[in-house]
Amino acid sequence: MQDTHSNDLGWLLDEQIGSVEGVRYAVLMSSDGLLKARTQTIGQEDGEKFAALTAALRAAGKAWDDFTGGQGMRQVLIESVSCFGLTTTAGENTMLSVCTTGPHADIGLISHHMAELAVRLGEQMGTAERRPSVDRGSRA
Repeated sequence: MQDTHSNDLGWLLDEQIGSVEGVRYAVLMSSDGLLKARTQTIGQEDGEKFAALTAALRAAGKAWDDFTGGQGMRQVLIESVSCFGLTTTAGENTMLSVCTTGPHADIGLISHHMAELAVRLGEQMGTAERRPSVDRGSRA
């Protein structure tokens, strides 16, 4: 298993998002929940769980957008009693998700940094859509 903090994107998340006041941790993942990178403030296993949860939220957000005719989902925001969760598109089939340190974090500032990073890296952060492999030897 690849350590998703020691890769090139892990240190970049630390530098560009993890250093923003109010950010507890951040992960970069494919739209289906595969963890690509994480800040040093979240471990590998928890990063994978957070990525999977974020993918589920994305699916719910997309369904909401489809139902309301929103013309495309940009960001998901969750407000809990003790923190915020922000998720934004960060390239093709890729999302960036952040958990804040508390309920008084400046989500406008954090969201701004997330959007800047997504725009700055653009296609470099994109993920090819995974497709199930077809077993050509068996027939149904």
